[in-house]
Amino acid sequence: MTLLKINNLEYRLSGGRTLFDGLGFEIKPSGGLLIFGPNGSGKTTLVKLILGLIKNYRGDVAIMGKSWRGLNEAQRTAQRGQLGFIMQEPVVFEDLSLVDNISIYLNLAKKRIPRKVIMKNLYKNGFSGLQKKKVGSLSWGQIRMLEMLRIVMKSPQLVICDQPFAALDEDKMIWLADKLNALINSGSGVIVTYSLPKVRNYLDWPQIRLSG
Repeated sequence: MTLLKINNLEYRLSGGRTLFDGLGFEIKPSGGLLIFGPNGSGKTTLVKLILGLIKNYRGDVAIMGKSWRGLNEAQRTAQRGQLGFIMQEPVVFEDLSLVDNISIYLNLAKKRIPRKVIMKNLYKNGFSGLQKKKVGSLSWGQIRMLEMLRIVMKSPQLVICDQPFAALDEDKMIWLADKLNALINSGSGVIVTYSLPKVRNYLDWPQIRLSG
């Protein structure tokens, strides 16, 4: 089964500059892909296209055999709910606790995991004593870890991460890379965009370079 298939993708910015012209690739279970390039090369735009957040393009983007073009808004939302993704800016509830953030995220995905199991996972991953703290009090690196932990507990078939390693210290980069590799080992397909060359030291996956 192909989890993601991009076929002959063409996308131009409103000013007329071409970002993608005939781009194509696919992701299958237990497959990882690194996408890199300079600022302005289209990494974040490509993530938005994969997530069905941009509509004015040519070619096709299909998730688990379903093209975004054939889906209405309700179907798009449901399709997106099957995925795991990290955007450039964290998507968290800052006024809620770590436990509540994970619980809400899993409930939206219709995945029921007891709070005591969530607490245990937080404890095992370096959040001892912080489980009931508000997320707004965490550091950037801790928030990134929380986002990744939510995905690990959801265990979706396809994971897309946009610049997840940005501004992380070495220990957290290693932790994050271990989680991403573990997702692939468990059968998920994973795409990661990055700018930092050292990411290649942690993720030995095929790569695509965007020139912009």
